[in-house]
Amino acid sequence: MRNKNRFAQQAFSVLLSFALLLPGCGGGGGGGGSSFPRQPALMPAQAANAPVIARRDGVQIGGDVRPSLGDLSPAGAHGEVTVSTGRVRDGESAERVKDLLGEFATGRYSSDPGTPYISMFYQKPTIQIRETTPDRYVDDVIRVVQLINAALPYDKRISISPERAIHPSDRDYNRNYVPAGHIYVGFGPQSTWPALERPPVIVGGVESSLVGAGGGPSSYIWVNTDVVVGTNQVRVVLAHEIFHALGFTAHIDPNEYRTVMNTDYVNSPPVTYLPQIDTDTLYALYTRFFHEYGFRAYDPNDLGPWTDLSFHLRGDMDDVSFGASSRNGLIQPWAHGRSPATNLADNPALTGSASWSGRLLGFTSESQSLAGAADLTVNLATLRGQIDFTGLEHWGVNATPGAIGSGQTWNDGDLGYGVIVRGNTFTQTGGDAGEVTGAFFGARHEGMGGVVERSDMSAGFGGTR
Repeated sequence: MRNKNRFAQQAFSVLLSFALLLPGCGGGGGGGGSSFPRQPALMPAQAANAPVIARRDGVQIGGDVRPSLGDLSPAGAHGEVTVSTGRVRDGESAERVKDLLGEFATGRYSSDPGTPYISMFYQKPTIQIRETTPDRYVDDVIRVVQLINAALPYDKRISISPERAIHPSDRDYNRNYVPAGHIYVGFGPQSTWPALERPPVIVGGVESSLVGAGGGPSSYIWVNTDVVVGTNQVRVVLAHEIFHALGFTAHIDPNEYRTVMNTDYVNSPPVTYLPQIDTDTLYALYTRFFHEYGFRAYDPNDLGPWTDLSFHLRGDMDDVSFGASSRNGLIQPWAHGRSPATNLADNPALTGSASWSGRLLGFTSESQSLAGAADLTVNLATLRGQIDFTGLEHWGVNATPGAIGSGQTWNDGDLGYGVIVRGNTFTQTGGDAGEVTGAFFGARHEGMGGVVERSDMSAGFGGTR
């Protein structure tokens, strides 16, 4: 154990030097999106929830995996929901994933320079935002983490601490002061960063990987607000630096791959969703190549069986669509609908309580197809309510769901959550394990939809009033 710890310290010390020499770390991006009403800033606990993205054709919740109906086959109806299924080639090939992972493998972790090694967080990462960070950047951190979490296994997703990180004085400074398993994130002019964390050249952002206090990998990230301006730039830079911390150690020529790790990411488009190559490579790193010590020799054959074909479940109910995709063990639920004209509390036609009913479609953690009923009720005075998923049943792995009642009961057949509405979205406040992320759809909130995610299932849902 002592030798392994010394080996780890050498590895992460090398990464520190590498991070401080990264050239051109900055950000960029454009604009665009639907007329989704302005939403309240997110809170750190909501890093566990799915992203809610305003798009030109409406609002999308969850992964960027909504298939075209033309690519699927009709699979009957569940109540008022039309079900479609099919396989779509929307992932990255094994060859491309292995090639990009090879770019991040380095011989610097080993006494044998010819042996490439890859690194990762072997503890569930926790981000702490530094006490000096202006509050306006907290929402950016949460939204970027939500996008990254959609590509990570459920048990390895990043959390964000509600407690701000405090860095020591220069007199007490120790480069390895960040606790193991933590990533400290700070925003501010480069001149205000701690002297020992300040690169000798002007950068947009920097990430330095360390041996954390108590042993194990940790990291700190700084975003230079003198260089990085605007929401799009902030999120591009932040995603880039967090990917460095998670093991994407190299910059990539954009002529090879379009990734958040491009050398020219100062001119990258907005981080609306992660590029597919980043999603697949990150998922592969933290499943097929994961190691309890946080680094391992890189053998591309360890990727094992891999496909670029996803199996999709899709449900359509009026203008609401929802479902999930399954590929290589990564389950990505989603829901989509038209943007409303106002937030729910500002709809004068709704008083008392309002209810929406529909269905749920998704997969178990073993990729067995899953379906059930979805019912949401909200008290318009308190903006609190309840969502229930009932009659949950499953079929075979990547199977087309049969008629209602033809599958096997999933667990006890029911899930229930208290929810709170903020703006035009809702999230869980209690109930069963898992996270619920939803939104209201249609000009007058005629529809609702969202995703529910747990360690044993992930699904999209939708319904109408």
